[in-house]
Amino acid sequence: MFDTYSEIFAERGAAYHRAMAECPNARGAEFRAALEPLQGRSGLLCDMPSGGGYLASYLPVGWRYLGVDPSDDFVRACPVGVECVQAGITSVPLATGEADAVVSLAALHHEPDLPAVFGEMRRILQAGGRAVICDAAVGTPVARFLNGFVAANNPMGHDGHFLDERTAGLIEAAGFEIASDELVEMPWQFESRDDAGAFCRQLFWMPKLSVEEVAAAMEREIGFSGVDGRPQLSWALRRIVADAV
Repeated sequence: MFDTYSEIFAERGAAYHRAMAECPNARGAEFRAALEPLQGRSGLLCDMPSGGGYLASYLPVGWRYLGVDPSDDFVRACPVGVECVQAGITSVPLATGEADAVVSLAALHHEPDLPAVFGEMRRILQAGGRAVICDAAVGTPVARFLNGFVAANNPMGHDGHFLDERTAGLIEAAGFEIASDELVEMPWQFESRDDAGAFCRQLFWMPKLSVEEVAAAMEREIGFSGVDGRPQLSWALRRIVADAV
């Protein structure tokens, strides 16, 4: 059975947020890469789904942030001063054309109806507004790690439906023009291998494994490089940038 984002993070949203709180800078390169296509623009950005509002502290100058997430745990975890609302991402509480940008980062592989999501993105964007969609791509080490090692060790499993050859066409059918579509390196940075293992153990909820077992799987299946003596996980996501027409 395919578990949706809402169902999954109703169960393990708190563990995910603990991981983010304990290693708040680990995914900094990922957040910066998701926002890079918005440089030189400004206005209202809708982050959907937003998790705990993690993207907000990385916003370029000139943007106002609105996080939308169906998980009560995540919305309550948003920092004071960060605007987050609890709602589904196919029923965003914004007027038609109210947003200037939409970002969706590493969550759509848990959504069963991508045409509805892309249609809602187009509805809330003004003409010329920009959508940035980042997620794992089919056939990549990240996708294999999530649907292999994580699926085998998370009590809920992990059945991700990752971005594939149909995705760009679905986005275009919703009323967008693709500006770019590429696999982008977004390395996760840690102070130590133990920090890396502890982070992914909680983020992906694998409570029966040791920190060392998780770190070993990360190295084996995705790979670490060293930067200033610190391990850097070779995380990479497909980033599709699309403009509303």
